[in-house]
Amino acid sequence: MKKLILLFPFVLFANNLLNDLKQKELFFDKQKSIENSKEVLKSWINPINLTYSYSKDNSLGDIKTTTKTFSISVNQPIFKSGAIYYSIKYANDSKEFNLLNIELQKRELIKKALDLAFDYKINSLNKEIILLNIENAKIDVKKKKEAFLKGIEDSTFLNNAILNLNNLKLNLEELKVNLNNLKYSFNNISNLQIDKVKLPEFKLISKEEFINSNIDYILQKKLKKVKKDLHKMQIGNQLLSVNLQASLNWQNIDYSKTTPNLQNRNIDFYKIGFSVVLPISFNALNKIEQTKLDYLKSTILLEDKKVTLANEYKSILSQIKLINRKIAIYKQNIKIYNDLISSTKDSIIVGNATKLDLILLQNSQKTNELNIKILKLQKEKLLLNLYYKLLSYQL
Repeated sequence: MKKLILLFPFVLFANNLLNDLKQKELFFDKQKSIENSKEVLKSWINPINLTYSYSKDNSLGDIKTTTKTFSISVNQPIFKSGAIYYSIKYANDSKEFNLLNIELQKRELIKKALDLAFDYKINSLNKEIILLNIENAKIDVKKKKEAFLKGIEDSTFLNNAILNLNNLKLNLEELKVNLNNLKYSFNNISNLQIDKVKLPEFKLISKEEFINSNIDYILQKKLKKVKKDLHKMQIGNQLLSVNLQASLNWQNIDYSKTTPNLQNRNIDFYKIGFSVVLPISFNALNKIEQTKLDYLKSTILLEDKKVTLANEYKSILSQIKLINRKIAIYKQNIKIYNDLISSTKDSIIVGNATKLDLILLQNSQKTNELNIKILKLQKEKLLLNLYYKLLSYQL
């Protein structure tokens, strides 16, 4: 038995991450799509006509006639040179296409919420970095002020240190506003608290898996099938069709004056037969050619989508490699700072350095550690671009 398994539990995330309003919107979109496919599935079936007529006439002079007629009739095509088959196939393929589109909408909402949660975490770490930089800037101002008062440095150095401190404080205020904006945007999608969302972790997948299991690629393949169905339907609609024609009729005739020749009567009768229709349309070939061109274009679009996804994968892979190189550099910085901190502690003992010098180095070391955390989150956010449209099948 085949069972669909998502490499990333988006269904679980949808139930927990998306708020009730978003889930209801998706539910109604899904139901509408299902009802639409049912309508298309029955589109080849003609309606059954119920007809009632009532009439009076005086064509017989003084004798007036009242006629009442009720009938049930149908004129149903039972053969249309393949058009009926492909209309049913079109309905089923369209249903799969539309439902997959709704699945994509859901995943895009989930991705948007996760992107906001990633950005919130990244900005929170940046806030910690700015606070450390502000602490270092305050130490720098203190040291520049002492040097200025001793006449070692002029006021320019002190002014620059103060300006740097104030700029960091302004950046901190802007960052606080950004954090609030991220929170408000997240609240439009989810009822969860953005800082409580458990962020997922991913592993790099192959390019082939990314392309072949990608919803965009699968959608394009299904669209190709839909366009083929439409083309075959159009061909069938322009060829021979056989229609079943049938009716059941009940008629009542009353005369105002009855005679031996004119008696009130009830008549029940039926008609059944068939007709063969071969339409001759002057624009039939144009209609067929249009649907053929749409189908051929869908084939090209499928190949184009494959190329686009391959390039998207290469771009993300390139960005991930860049992030890995940056992480390696920050790790080298941390190693250097570890050595400097160790030597500074020794210098403090002999009086060649102060505790402020140690704090500066420790804060710089923490800043590098936080930058590594930010880069790892940025890498996960890039991998999210690979995963959120990915479907996987398991036997």
